[in-house]
Amino acid sequence: MYTSLKQCQSHLEGIQAIDFFLAREICHALKSARTKALDDLLFHSIMATSQALREGHTCLKLTAIASNKHTCVYWSSDRYIDDRITDSKSKPDQNKAGYQFPLLDDWHNSLVALSLQAEAKQPLVYENKRLYLRRYWQFEDELGNMLHTRLQQMVDSHSFDNEQAKKIIQILFPKQASISNEIDWQKIAVANALIHPMSIIAGGPGTGKTFTVTKLLLALQYLAPTPLRMALLAPTGKAAQRLNESIQKAKHALSENPHIDAQYLATIPENANTVHRLLGVIPQSHDFRYGSDNRLPFDVILVDEVSMVDLALMTRLLRAIETQCRIIFLGDSDQLASVSVGSILADLMPEAKRQVNVYSQRCVAQLSDLTDVDFELSEANGYYDYLTVLQKSYRFDGRGEIGNLAKKVISGDAKISWQYLSQAKKQIALIDLAHYELWLDDMVEHYYVPIFSAIAQGHTGLKGAFVWLKQFRFLAATRKGKYSVSSINDRVEQRLRKKGLIVADNDYYAGRPIMVTQNHYKLNLYNGDMGLLWPNSDGKLYAVFPEGDNEFRWLSLGRLPKVDTVYAMTIHKTQGSEFDHVALVLPEQDSPLLSRELLYTAITRASKQLSVYATKSIFMCGVKRKVQRYSGLRNKVIIEEGALAP
Repeated sequence: MYTSLKQCQSHLEGIQAIDFFLAREICHALKSARTKALDDLLFHSIMATSQALREGHTCLKLTAIASNKHTCVYWSSDRYIDDRITDSKSKPDQNKAGYQFPLLDDWHNSLVALSLQAEAKQPLVYENKRLYLRRYWQFEDELGNMLHTRLQQMVDSHSFDNEQAKKIIQILFPKQASISNEIDWQKIAVANALIHPMSIIAGGPGTGKTFTVTKLLLALQYLAPTPLRMALLAPTGKAAQRLNESIQKAKHALSENPHIDAQYLATIPENANTVHRLLGVIPQSHDFRYGSDNRLPFDVILVDEVSMVDLALMTRLLRAIETQCRIIFLGDSDQLASVSVGSILADLMPEAKRQVNVYSQRCVAQLSDLTDVDFELSEANGYYDYLTVLQKSYRFDGRGEIGNLAKKVISGDAKISWQYLSQAKKQIALIDLAHYELWLDDMVEHYYVPIFSAIAQGHTGLKGAFVWLKQFRFLAATRKGKYSVSSINDRVEQRLRKKGLIVADNDYYAGRPIMVTQNHYKLNLYNGDMGLLWPNSDGKLYAVFPEGDNEFRWLSLGRLPKVDTVYAMTIHKTQGSEFDHVALVLPEQDSPLLSRELLYTAITRASKQLSVYATKSIFMCGVKRKVQRYSGLRNKVIIEEGALAP
């Protein structure tokens, strides 16, 4: 056993103080008699579990690292994919002694001998060859049970008028002549959500998730005897704002349908909240005002961008929702998972994508009756009846290069992805490695100089400046280092200073694009909100944020919460955003951050044009690396014929 943290770190790579001291405290707390070998195994297992949590896993999955020797206690099996990694900071130090975990059966038997089953009330829980800290086992077990109970239910056939539902669906989805017999999955999604009290509508960018769910909310209001109380939720303030904008656009489009009653359309809310704000944050506490003892007063709750919601927050949300409340989840399971622990949406999706939208016989019968759509029933078990994946992208129609590249990247074929990226000419440009600075300067000249040119027009130029700001963004994988957000922002400012457009010697200059990095509920500003520093008519500098299409909010700099400069942004920060032109800049060395999900998220932020600066080896490393979040949630939600799901 290690006598100190320093000694432990001299043997093992990647150990942080919390890993060491947590392992030491839990080993002391466990009272069972142990041999030295078992003590060593337990200590390293706890440190590995702590490391796994930092990587977003809910548990330590024994099958992932059994029998393997690691210089660090634990690294995800997907983090290091070959020997070409040259970044010494992201690759374990092979000179350290390391620790070798035993064979799976031996490791399993040792943990069983420690009596770590859930009912033992120990700080660790060992279940199905997964080792948990009790706190995260409790979150996962509670959430799994709540989801399983809800997903086994179907709406009582007498809870709404079936004939009226068919008429409403027909109004919302009028029959259109089509040369193909393709299924309208938006229509199916609405019908499926009507018959399931909890449903998921998933799909990639541009598949119309928000437009579909607006129709669903309208159908629910039509079918309800009295107006339903609805809540719209998103994980971040920026995502909530985007949801509001999308709902507003959808309602405007639906208002042009002469068969839709305006009074019903008016009942669809446009005031999305963050999950935290709706639950009611209590200062200095992990608890919320709403919970199992004080339920939320809603009949329907919609949660957008579910992939970004972590395990603990989702558990607390489900606790606060009334049993009879209808729940609708929206998201894209191919995008990045939550920053914190868990991957809720991915856990609720079938692992084999070809299995999506294959329903049980009972579900198919109901859907066919409601929609007049006939579709073949293959071998369907009903485990995923609650799920509809929208298949058709209206942003990427199958002929566009951006959409095709995104599909190839998320499929994991690195060679074909690079080949396609290299050959694409219309929507995609692969930047010559020797011309990085010239290319970056060209982008600044084309997209950012016009923002500063508009300053002379005062208030009149502000709207145009925001139009330019929304058109383009540099995206980077990392915050620091060469080819990072920090280095790109510095380069852009240097270029603008050289042209005389920035004259201040600090960060407070007219035209600076900013992004809020900390929620400020009193000011109604949220993490991800973007604005500009702009002079008022008296020449004084303010932070200005858009409110609607033509309205702006002016805020004194003294009241401004923490902000970053956003000529460039991390890919994580852009989830849910869309720009006409995206310039993706990858690092010169491999990083554990690079994955196909990260690249897919970046690529699909571009609607018209994509520029990529990357070496072949780094791009291919990213495509090969798949994010794998280990958890046992799927096992607890989907019970297959009495056995655990795979």
